[in-house]
Amino acid sequence: MGSSRQGSQRPGPATGEPPSVAVVGGGLAGLTAALRLVERGYRTTVYEQKHILGGNVASRHAPYGARLDVYPHMCPSWYLNFWQLLSDVTEFEREVLFAPFSRVAQLRRGDYPSFSVLRGPETLSTLLRNMFSGVQPAADMFLIAYAGIDMLATALDPSQDLSVDEFLRQRPYMTERVARATDTFITRVWAIRSAHTSLEDYRTFVANATAEREEWLWMARGPAEECIVAPIVKALSRHGAKIMTGVQATGISCDGPRVGEITLRRCHLDPESGDCKGRGKTWTDEADEVVLAVPPMQLSQLVQNATSGQPVVEIEPSIDGLSQLRAERVPMVHLYLKEKYPLLPPEPVGLFDSDLCLSFIDISQTWDRVDQFADRTVLALAASEPNALPGVSPENDAMAMITELAEYIDLDPGNGWGDSPEIDWDLTLYEENPDTLLFVNEAGTNSVRPRVSCGAIENLSLAGDFCRSTVGMTTLESAVMTGLEAARAVVERRGFGTPIEIHQLVTRPALLYRWLRFAWAPYAAAAKAWSVGADYARVTLGQHT
Repeated sequence: MGSSRQGSQRPGPATGEPPSVAVVGGGLAGLTAALRLVERGYRTTVYEQKHILGGNVASRHAPYGARLDVYPHMCPSWYLNFWQLLSDVTEFEREVLFAPFSRVAQLRRGDYPSFSVLRGPETLSTLLRNMFSGVQPAADMFLIAYAGIDMLATALDPSQDLSVDEFLRQRPYMTERVARATDTFITRVWAIRSAHTSLEDYRTFVANATAEREEWLWMARGPAEECIVAPIVKALSRHGAKIMTGVQATGISCDGPRVGEITLRRCHLDPESGDCKGRGKTWTDEADEVVLAVPPMQLSQLVQNATSGQPVVEIEPSIDGLSQLRAERVPMVHLYLKEKYPLLPPEPVGLFDSDLCLSFIDISQTWDRVDQFADRTVLALAASEPNALPGVSPENDAMAMITELAEYIDLDPGNGWGDSPEIDWDLTLYEENPDTLLFVNEAGTNSVRPRVSCGAIENLSLAGDFCRSTVGMTTLESAVMTGLEAARAVVERRGFGTPIEIHQLVTRPALLYRWLRFAWAPYAAAAKAWSVGADYARVTLGQHT
């Protein structure tokens, strides 16, 4: 099971074999690092504690042979490294596996089937169209756009890691409704309130998102396992990588300034708690290079546990703050309806003022090669406020999501699980997702987010969307980019293999946003006056919103 250890010796005529690499974690970051290394001839082994690969882009096996995604994913055009990775492992054009979208939708209670839409990417023409989209009053929509410009124009003090909400409420043009709208957007997408969201990360994301002018969003035409994970895994196997699922790393031992061995065990993941249950005896393995691509909580435990030698954290104390990083689950209901609902849009839909911060995608319109979706509607329904669920039982939580959805669309939810005649209960599936947590970009934690390279340990790299990167908020792109950075660190240390290319998005210059902030400041003042005045008039007339 173990591989021969070569110490810090670089490969050459005397050693005969290329360097060995152990990648712990089979999520998107780990798979990316493993692929780029095995392509360059490294003897690569991937260890994943689950029995499926992909992490948060995995697809679970559902009843009757279907595969359903852990989370639905929207992939913007500006994910340059993500799209390059997929281009390298598939023989298809992007349009074959993904469907393009230029807008997202919103639905208010009582408005069905009238959906308001937002278009992107943000240009002057789309800004004007979005202002009058009905998502928010026109004045508020202008202020939301102006707030984004203001963020990009403001030079932040690196010693102050403000939250998005703190920044907004300091601005003289801000209104309560605009601040709430921003909070709803961030919560729905990243499962974190704007009062806790790092302004630096969010601003970086906005800068990236407004840099591209191509098709705005892409969504997979089938399960992520088919469109994303399987092509990467096939490429890994084709190049000779070894992939071991159902294997958990329980400790990392250091021998001086390098990782000496990894302690491993067979395991089974409890789907209800998300805990990994060990099976059988542990064993150790050795490798010339180690890449740890596991979530923050698991990584925090790994770097503190060592069966022999020293734990990682004693050699590299800078990663001691991992325990401060937080992740959140996003429960999902895959709701199978017995008939087609022809009035639902194909775009992602956010439910305005939802207590559970619900959003859904009608995947039966996009997944055009899934036989089970014929002649029926299937919704991927997500709740980004899991703490607002009853928490009594999984069925109660699922019914709370379905019942609130029924307040927005023409649906009879029934009086309990299995009661509605409109829902196919044999196929409908609820997942609490305790084993697929989303890292949340909290203000005040950027200083403890680790870098990819561990300076004090010469053969250890980290990867994952929680690592520091130039992407900003948690995305598929941040996972891929840190996987590439980890692989590049290995190649540079070993001097073995061709250099690894990482695409950096060229964002618009800050000077442009500073000019726009100055030029549009009078309009922002007028928009606030209009918004506040309209609210005052409605209150005066007794027409509360």
